[in-house]
Amino acid sequence: MRVLRTFKDRPLACIHCCQRTLQSLLQARGHPRGAVSEVFSSGSRLQDPLCRGISSRPQDVVMNVFDRKAKRLHRERTALGFNGEEAAVYEYIKEEFGYRLSDRICDIKRKFEVAVDLGCGRGHVTKNLYSDMVGSVYQCELSPALLRQAEKSPEVPTYKVVVDEEFLPFKDNSVDLVISNLSLHWVNDLPGCLRQILQALKNDGVLIGNMFGGDTLHELRVSLQLAEIEREGGFAPHVSPFATVNDLGNLLTRAGFTMLTIDIDELKVTYPSMFQLMYDLKGMAENNCSWARKTHLHRDTMVAAAAVYQEMFGNEKGVPATYQVINFIGWKPDPSQPKAAKRGSGQVSLKDIDKVSV
Repeated sequence: MRVLRTFKDRPLACIHCCQRTLQSLLQARGHPRGAVSEVFSSGSRLQDPLCRGISSRPQDVVMNVFDRKAKRLHRERTALGFNGEEAAVYEYIKEEFGYRLSDRICDIKRKFEVAVDLGCGRGHVTKNLYSDMVGSVYQCELSPALLRQAEKSPEVPTYKVVVDEEFLPFKDNSVDLVISNLSLHWVNDLPGCLRQILQALKNDGVLIGNMFGGDTLHELRVSLQLAEIEREGGFAPHVSPFATVNDLGNLLTRAGFTMLTIDIDELKVTYPSMFQLMYDLKGMAENNCSWARKTHLHRDTMVAAAAVYQEMFGNEKGVPATYQVINFIGWKPDPSQPKAAKRGSGQVSLKDIDKVSV
């Protein structure tokens, strides 16, 4: 897969809004005035088919919060370090919510001919799909090593493709179902990603997925911040920022999805100590990759954070960690879908509803 890069090896889409600044720099170095036009189109969008959906609206600003290269390395390291039964020790969160996601797909009484499992990981959703649910599945993953370990469906033809969620290669109106299991919370341009998904879906196609919500690992976040303030006089983000329910609902609506369904699952897992929690997060490839992160923590800060964690949230069994997962379903608009009745067309007042006979 081809990815355009800047001088600092970051996706070029992240600086597409700085066209004038780049033009000035090029002129200062002796390049002709029209040099930028070789990279940017007239609408400040990249001349690359994989980037067709990124920041297509002029008012959008692409947030560059996460180091995608670091996240790919996290997943590569996890894939190379653990596989088979060893991987199952760390993948319990994704395994559980992958099964729940496949169960939601089963609830829709319809067969989807072409499905895409975006950010498939080790195939926690795909392995639970059967021939009466989907016709074929494309497993898409940022990490080639992790993709090779992804389990396939026992009944459905499955194809593996290395894909960055921020640059989707699918043609418009070519997919019936897009699935995403605990992957989209690492995407920088989430609005652009959702619009690309909408473009790839056929009319009446559906996006079914989940992602970590804002209260995920709040115990760990608080403990690290308090310990770092006390020991070092300040703190850096050690837990990545997550979206809230309101944020996600607004983003899906803005992207153009309709008939939205959003709900929350909350899972609490007890660990012997904070260190076992952090070790498991690394095994899941869910360690922090924000650009503002600190690459290391002092030993005394870590010990202090573990003590704060135990004192504030722990008990005799250990320390709890909260995983808040936002589940969402959004449909691409189609004339055949049910629509709300016109305002004022009702025949019975709500205050008289108890008088209506069934």
